[in-house]
Amino acid sequence: MLGAFAAMVFVGLSWGANVPVSKVMLQHFDIVPMLAIRTLAAVATLGLLLVLVEGVGKLRIEIGLKRFLLIGLMMSGFFTIFTLGIQFSNPISAAAVQVAGPLVAAVTVRLATGMRFDPGFGVALALTLTGGAILAAGSLFGRGALTLGGGEIIVLLSNALWTVYSLKAQAWFDRASQLHRAYVASFSALGWMAVLSLVLVGFGWASSPFAVTDGWVWSQLLLVAVFASGMGAYLWNVGASRLGVAIASLWVNLVPFFAVLWSMTYGFIPNAYQIAGGLVALSGVVYMQWRKLQTTKR
Repeated sequence: MLGAFAAMVFVGLSWGANVPVSKVMLQHFDIVPMLAIRTLAAVATLGLLLVLVEGVGKLRIEIGLKRFLLIGLMMSGFFTIFTLGIQFSNPISAAAVQVAGPLVAAVTVRLATGMRFDPGFGVALALTLTGGAILAAGSLFGRGALTLGGGEIIVLLSNALWTVYSLKAQAWFDRASQLHRAYVASFSALGWMAVLSLVLVGFGWASSPFAVTDGWVWSQLLLVAVFASGMGAYLWNVGASRLGVAIASLWVNLVPFFAVLWSMTYGFIPNAYQIAGGLVALSGVVYMQWRKLQTTKR
């Protein structure tokens, strides 16, 4: 369990950085070509780590073509939808609405597996909606830049696709390590991203990422690729396998916390509505966690 907790803290730290960095990178890259480069760097990182830890033979893919294509489609779809939401949102608000991610995950698990909602889900949902209303009020009454950019709901709903991916990543492999699962899913996602990028750039619907020559921009892109897309995806699988997808999703509450801290280093300063809305929504998820803990003790 200690290893699972450490893994989820790293996930929170790396995925939190992904929010403001993606927002900044979108000022220089188009979405799909940027994600193709990120996924390529993540696959290289995971492949090298897999060879060092488990040997070259573990690079072999043995889950069948259909499942290989589907798991990559889910991962690449999540990356694309999430980043699209970031493009049309304020990074602080995007971080704030992510505190409701565990609720989206709980609903998705319920629909996919029939598992009952955790105790306190109704109260958590009410508090989360209240927090969202406070964020929306910031857009109406706040000063300066609008609190909501419109993409925050896309960021939130993308959690459903990631939850489905997580369930399948644990169900479709036969005794494979979590590192191998992350590598296979990322490799498949790279194929989808590469093909789509070639089509978009070839028809002139997107710019080539290699047209960007700023070294600082590339360093930020590759760092978030290695630590968020690569190691973050692997350690998420570690946490999900040991804690279960529903419980691991509660640890995603760390992502908004670190996202706000990272966003401040990039010049995005939260306002009172964003802080209050995020804390109210977070209190609902914390309450649900507390109820679940009490039930477990009994």
